[in-house]
This record gives sequence, C-alpha cells and structure tokens, in this order.
Amino acid sequence: MKYIASILTFTLISSSVSAGEFVLGLGYDDVLDQTDTQAGALVVEYHADPFFTGSRAGYSLAGAAQIDGDGDVFVGVGVYALWSIGEGPWFVEGSFMPGYYDQGSGGTPLDGNLQFRTLLGVGYKLTDSSRISLAIDHKSNADIEDTNPGSETLVVRYTFDF
Repeated sequence: MKYIASILTFTLISSSVSAGEFVLGLGYDDVLDQTDTQAGALVVEYHADPFFTGSRAGYSLAGAAQIDGDGDVFVGVGVYALWSIGEGPWFVEGSFMPGYYDQGSGGTPLDGNLQFRTLLGVGYKLTDSSRISLAIDHKSNADIEDTNPGSETLVVRYTFDF
C-alpha cells in the first residue's frame, strides 16, 4: 500500500505544478542482472521548467517514481538535463536523482533504502511539445553500504509538455 501511496503522492504533486513536462516510461528492470529478478517497469517523471538554458542544453529540477512487476519501488528527486544534437530533432538526456528505494516482496536487493539513480538516453523530438527516447538508468547505493549490487532499467520514454 505504501508503494501506491508514494506514486499517487508524486503524481498529485506533479499535476498541481503549473508548467513543465511529464514523462511516461515503460521498460524492463534488472536488464543486466544474471538473476531471475527481471520484471516489467513503469516510470513516471516530472521535469520543471529549466532553471538554466544554454545554446544547446537545458537543466531542470525533476522528480521520478518507478515501480516494477516484482514490487521494487524507487522515488527520487534531482536534476535533469536535455542536450540538443546539432540543429535537428535528435537529443541526449540525462539525470541524477538520489531517492528512496524499497525492494518489495520479490525485488532486487540493493542493500539500503538510499539509492542514487543516474539516467542516460537518446531520443527524437516528435513535435514542439513531445518527444520519444530510449534510456537506461542505473540505481546504486554508491558504496555507502557493505555491498553495492546496483540495478539497471531499460525504458522507452514518451515526454510531453503541459
């Protein structure tokens, strides 16, 4: 129940914000893991309007929530960046978000609730207000615990402005 409450809280907070962009992602968790913990994953994110915009890049505050089929939950906040590739519609995206992780009933043991999620993706701008991308994220405790197994999620992401 706390997983559902976390995701609902994140969604309600992000929906009350007046501007920015929303991301919906579907993917597969533990893609580089050699165990049987792989599961489908749902990711939702909110990116605020950029606090810095350069000639080819924009940087925003962001929040993300992820839940997967074996019960893993991650909720984090941090920084998101979007870099244009040349003058065309292609881009690279990345983020860094510390957050809370819960392994759930059958999920990946990452040794500790504090995890750091990094993301790197490449995508294509569909319209002025939407884009699609393929990204991989990595969750890790950054060696602040005794073990640091890490976990990767491969996600197809659809982003739209509002």
